[in-house]
Order: sequence, then structure tokens, then C-alpha cells
Amino acid sequence: MKSGRLSFPPSQVALRQLRADVRAATATLGAEARIGDTVALVVDELVNNAIEHGAAYRSRGLDLAVQVGVVAGRITVEFFDQEMPEATVRELAEALSQAAAGMPSLENERGRGLFLLSVYLDELRAEVAPGGGLRLAGLVSCG
Repeated sequence: MKSGRLSFPPSQVALRQLRADVRAATATLGAEARIGDTVALVVDELVNNAIEHGAAYRSRGLDLAVQVGVVAGRITVEFFDQEMPEATVRELAEALSQAAAGMPSLENERGRGLFLLSVYLDELRAEVAPGGGLRLAGLVSCG
């Protein structure tokens, strides 16, 4: 497995460069440009959600991180938010399972973003990361 990890502050200012870095990382892994665009879209949604929803708990100023890799011809995407409380990770995991069941209500702010992620990522899951916080992972087909 080949992979690359990108760390960045939880700030809108970092997003433009992060999208470019994600595209470059996927290209380095051998993915087509359209796959890089898909991964950049997914990462943009993840980071925007982390900034918006994380304002309630973010206090230590820790960086967010994205890791992209390739396994068996598929791009792996992992997102890490070290400050997300365990209870919030569990709530997110439950919301993800509901979003995977179909299109959420247009009134459900969190559900729409999670549904978008479930459209682009297979095997999407949220869990407590080994060092604490959130680890959200999924796969993008390169085919």
C-alpha cells in the first residue's frame, strides 16, 4: 500500500491548498484526474463539516489530517479530527448508517453532507481513532 498524509489547521484558509495537495497526492498514486477531483470534493466536505461542527468542541488547536492511499486499485481516504469527543464520533457513526440508507430530509443539515460522502465513498465508516478523536474512512473506485 502506498499513501500520503496531509496535516493542516482547521481553517477555511487551508482548503484551497489542501484540495490541490489532495489532487497531487492522488495523481502520485496513479489515479486519473477525475478521481483526484472526487477525492478533493470529499475532503472539502469533510473539512468544512469539521470546521463548522467542530467549533463547539475544538479547544486545543490541533491540526486535522487526511491520508490518501491506494489498495488493490482503489483510493483510500482517511480523515482525522483528533479533538472530536468520543460521544460525537459515535453520533456521527450512527448518522452515517442512516445516511447510507437513502436521501435524507432537505431540512437535515448534517444528513445531506453525510449522504454526499456516502455517494462518493464505499465502505464509509466513522470510528474512534487509535489516539482518540475521529477516524472517518472510505474507498473510491478508480474504475
